[in-house]
Amino acid sequence: MNIEQAELLTASRQFQQLKFFQEKTNVFTIVGQTHTEHWHSSFMSWLLDPNSSLCLGHYPLVRLLSLYMIKNENSGLSLEDIFRMNLDEARFQTEKTFFTEDRKKRSIDVYGESRELILVIENKVKAKENMNGSDVGQTKDYRDYVESLRKPGQKVICLFVTPDPGQKPYDKAYTQITYQELYDYVIAKCIEHPRLDRDGRYLLEQYANNLREPVHGSPMALVNMSLCKEIYDEFRDQLDEIFSDVEGSSDYVHDHRLTCVVYCHYQSIFDEIYLSLDEKRFGRTPKSTIKRKIISFTDLYNAEKIKNGTEFVMEYDGVRHFAVADYDEDEKECYMLLLDENKNFYFNSKGQKIGFYKAPSQAGVDAVNIYRKKHQTGKKIDTLNGPAYWKTKDGVTLKALMDSL
Repeated sequence: MNIEQAELLTASRQFQQLKFFQEKTNVFTIVGQTHTEHWHSSFMSWLLDPNSSLCLGHYPLVRLLSLYMIKNENSGLSLEDIFRMNLDEARFQTEKTFFTEDRKKRSIDVYGESRELILVIENKVKAKENMNGSDVGQTKDYRDYVESLRKPGQKVICLFVTPDPGQKPYDKAYTQITYQELYDYVIAKCIEHPRLDRDGRYLLEQYANNLREPVHGSPMALVNMSLCKEIYDEFRDQLDEIFSDVEGSSDYVHDHRLTCVVYCHYQSIFDEIYLSLDEKRFGRTPKSTIKRKIISFTDLYNAEKIKNGTEFVMEYDGVRHFAVADYDEDEKECYMLLLDENKNFYFNSKGQKIGFYKAPSQAGVDAVNIYRKKHQTGKKIDTLNGPAYWKTKDGVTLKALMDSL
């Protein structure tokens, strides 16, 4: 790539437009709440409430219910049913708190209700539903609760919203929706709505821009995919060369080749372009620090990076925690199964194994918190970089195994 080709790429209308989108002030980033679960739930509640300041009425709710029908062929709901509902009377709230029969405190992330509908949304941004003091999981507790409230004529719809397509709820009655789908089917359509005023568009675009921020090494949603693909289609050769040179460079930051210099200057823009392309082409950044796809234990197992029974150890504050890879032949899924300090399994009151995880970060958080609660040492932690902490018996970190894919 020569200087003229680099200039054509970086000065193009599409490239500068993507740069503009990225550099727009993001309120969520400013206040340090890029991926706080409660904030996402509050935004979702505001978005769906027909009486919110967004002034789009029940349009966002109709879009979500339509997405629910697409995702769930056995929903028992038709578009005609949705159109007949008086959705304008639906009211939403966050953190609807209740107590189970055995006095466990539960909070539904987003709760909406009308005379014809009860909508339950379990929102999982960073954590996974696991080790929560319930034999059946939080999601089942939530559904049991709303079923006990349900009046004749009300339909109960339960959604499990997560950035990770591989993360599933315990309760199979929930329909999983990814943040990418939420953006594509609901938020993006609201941004295009002719009735949306300037303030509403600003807030939705701010939120969409925030979804680009990575969680566990992967964006919650890619919001400029069509623009990124347009850039790639026009500048394929230059972008391929930049990716190849940066990927192969031992120190691209100090590499004086034009491709590396240009990449370093516009790194966040190039990374979004590469992430927005399908995984056969790229789907990751040149140094694999961020990937479009969240790497799960099943991915590691299928790539033969781990085996059924592979042992893991994590040292945190001088304490060693243990886990093992567990492959489920029926589900064709591999999980990280948490062990106690004596390398024994955790069991629920029915004698069933519990503590299964698809990703290591929440397993690490739960391992530390369980130990601290048992021994009354230290405060509860909320986050932990699991891939960097968990290691195999040979001392290889999970991050190294994930980066190798």
